[in-house]
Amino acid sequence: VEIDETTLPALRAAFDAASQGAGPLVGATQFARPIDSPVQPVVGLSTQHSETRPSLEPAHHHRAESVQRHRPALASSPIPVPVPPAPVAVSIPAPAPAATVRPGQKFDRRQLELLASGKISSVFGPQFEPQDGYARQVRMPEPPLLLADRVTGIDAVPGSLGKGTLWTETDVRADSWYLDDEGRMPAGVMIEAGQADLLLISWLGIDALNKGERVYRLLGCELTYRGGLPVPGDTLAYDIHVDGHANQGPVRLFFFHYDCQVRGQTRLTVRHGQAGFFTDEELANSAGVLWDCAEEKPGDGKVDPPAVQCQKNQFSAAELQAFASGRPYECFGPGWETTQAHVRSPRITSQKMQFLRQVTQFDPKGGPWGRGYLRAETPVTPQDWFFQGHFKNDPCMPGTLMFEGCLQAMSIYLAGLGFTIERDGWRFEPVPDTKYPMRCRGQVRPESKQLLYEVFVSEVHEGPIPTVYADLLCTVDGRKAFHAKRVGLQLVPDWPLEHWKHLGPAATRLTGQSVPLRSLAGLVQYREPKPVATVDGFAFDYHSLLACAWGPPSAAFGPFYQRFDGTRRAARLPGPPYHFMSRVTKLEGP
Repeated sequence: VEIDETTLPALRAAFDAASQGAGPLVGATQFARPIDSPVQPVVGLSTQHSETRPSLEPAHHHRAESVQRHRPALASSPIPVPVPPAPVAVSIPAPAPAATVRPGQKFDRRQLELLASGKISSVFGPQFEPQDGYARQVRMPEPPLLLADRVTGIDAVPGSLGKGTLWTETDVRADSWYLDDEGRMPAGVMIEAGQADLLLISWLGIDALNKGERVYRLLGCELTYRGGLPVPGDTLAYDIHVDGHANQGPVRLFFFHYDCQVRGQTRLTVRHGQAGFFTDEELANSAGVLWDCAEEKPGDGKVDPPAVQCQKNQFSAAELQAFASGRPYECFGPGWETTQAHVRSPRITSQKMQFLRQVTQFDPKGGPWGRGYLRAETPVTPQDWFFQGHFKNDPCMPGTLMFEGCLQAMSIYLAGLGFTIERDGWRFEPVPDTKYPMRCRGQVRPESKQLLYEVFVSEVHEGPIPTVYADLLCTVDGRKAFHAKRVGLQLVPDWPLEHWKHLGPAATRLTGQSVPLRSLAGLVQYREPKPVATVDGFAFDYHSLLACAWGPPSAAFGPFYQRFDGTRRAARLPGPPYHFMSRVTKLEGP
């Protein structure tokens, strides 16, 4: 059974019209409670609240890190530092939000882990006991991809297969496993953290129909980022809604949307979410995404030339690893020599969150549209970490991680145009306030062999914020599995100190041996022991001097310099180990 590419949008449109009072669905069956027995109250349902959030401090098994720089002023005796290990992150405290009392049940992290791997009825109650014997049920992922920390409320009738709302929270910690080298939650992980539509549709009783024979797969959505990516200390609050249900033949569908807020501000919206429940045979026979780059040429758009012409058209696994490690010259070659002096060069995420093995084609004038093209490849093995627990007895790669791999491919493309060379300390981020339609029609399974990422460039803007727009396509063993239309990625200003100062305490370097620069920026528990010059309430202490090297200018000179906190450049002090001042004691002049 196929989800027809023309029928599904019409089905969605018909559902939207019906939900607004325009009439019933045409060509589809809408159902509200297709469970034979009447819905009974959930007896013995756990209503354990998780009102107290877990500490944002790193786990106790992480050892404290000695971080080094040139003899800082300390509140106590300096900490002598030999050769350091990698820094240990210290969480940034978040302001306590005003308490909001949500209706319905509340589940803590322990209960969410049980729902991901144990008996559903042990949390949802005896009404759900009939499905406990099914090997495959609709569940949120097990750790590490279980990103929700708590459910703060549910407004839905259990087992009703009607509409409903659910609220979750996710804490971003300084020791969270997914943080990138800029100390932020990656864009794809931010989408994945809104995963509790799975819990909500389970609560609404979908497995009473699936009976272990059908599994959940996302079909598509419209994604919009509304601000910067989250940092440690942030709590992501998701407001998730199931809007309705339908059948297309034997395939059951549901529609959803959600918002994500951070510190009271909307950071992400998902609209027109579509998901379905499929048999193994239906998934195996999928025709994939019906998209042809030759038939969907974009309209006119600006395509600025590269800042530097790269002499390479391919990048090996070792070269991509060098780029991910902040060594772009080793990746891109001649023309990138000055990046060897970068403090924190723009890069893609490394280690387990690096999803590209090699780039087999890079051509700024290539592709079917003649505006630029990149193709990256990565092998798939049963040992890939994301198969663990996503989902229990139904391993598959999250589409959100495919999207993250696509963003990494776009980052390589933008860097390959030379736009990172003069932008030390900047970082990649999706263009905000732009709608990104996405479709998923295939799956990456442990038996899959190869995942191909393609970037079809439509626009390139050189600055002041370098930006690339492109269609993105993921192909699994020859089948088009994922497509996103006109996604924008930009290179935005950032300052290493804003992340590094939270990684450990101030310390003293006693030898001239080279150490990672991030090890020289610790300011945790730093206290200035001597008087410093102060102008209009702004203290010119060691923190301000270090900011003059690696931080935003306003942190170096006060609010008057906020105009330089964007794309404008200001004069800088050298950073450690060539930074030798501890404080400014007197200032004279206007």
